[in-house]
Amino acid sequence: MRNLVVGIFASMMLFSGNAQVKKPDTIAVAIFDRMSDVIGEMSSISFTLQIRDDEMNQDLGMITRFTESRVNFNGPNQMQIHSYGDKGHRGFWFSGESLVCYSFEENNYTIIDSPSNTLDMINEVNDKYGIDFPAADFFSPTFTDDVLSNFDELKYVGMRTISNKECFYIIAKRDDMIVQLWIANDALNLPVKMLIMEIGGKVTEQYEVTFSNWDINPFLPDAMFKFQTPPKAKKISILPRK
Repeated sequence: MRNLVVGIFASMMLFSGNAQVKKPDTIAVAIFDRMSDVIGEMSSISFTLQIRDDEMNQDLGMITRFTESRVNFNGPNQMQIHSYGDKGHRGFWFSGESLVCYSFEENNYTIIDSPSNTLDMINEVNDKYGIDFPAADFFSPTFTDDVLSNFDELKYVGMRTISNKECFYIIAKRDDMIVQLWIANDALNLPVKMLIMEIGGKVTEQYEVTFSNWDINPFLPDAMFKFQTPPKAKKISILPRK
């Protein structure tokens, strides 16, 4: 987004690698550019994000974790998220000065100093503390260029239907990863689903993100992006990762 600088928790280094698409599929590129143009015109947005994450556990083998979040962004420097999953109910507030992370179950919170805009905040928090905000790449204004720079192949496969919604189905590949993308075939061309398959070893791990309940340019009051300390909540520290 140009007006709405969005990142939803820098996504597991999706676009890292040394590949490059030599002959990009012009249809896929046009779909990505159209999606980015639409998102770039938005001033605020709310949506639901559902995540399914396969993970190899030393004792249990392959396990699957589920998370659902309601995400709200307003302008270049306001973010508010409620997330429900294995780590319980967590909240995140950002209003241009610092990021507040709060655990509803444990009634504790931490405050992280950060840059003044959402995208820079997300990148810095991820680098320093390892806090992930999945699927951020969809909302980057350089999304198309990032894909072309970091994958060997990009192909528009055709139309597919997901949850009664017709979608453009696009696949990006490189040696260690396959990414499948579904983009809505409607007036807005917003993302519907992303499936990442990490290739290597004996087991293929999968990471799935589903978008729903989009609300475009809603009125989001400033107060909802400011954290109000709950009664008896304990402030805790978080250490940077090495």
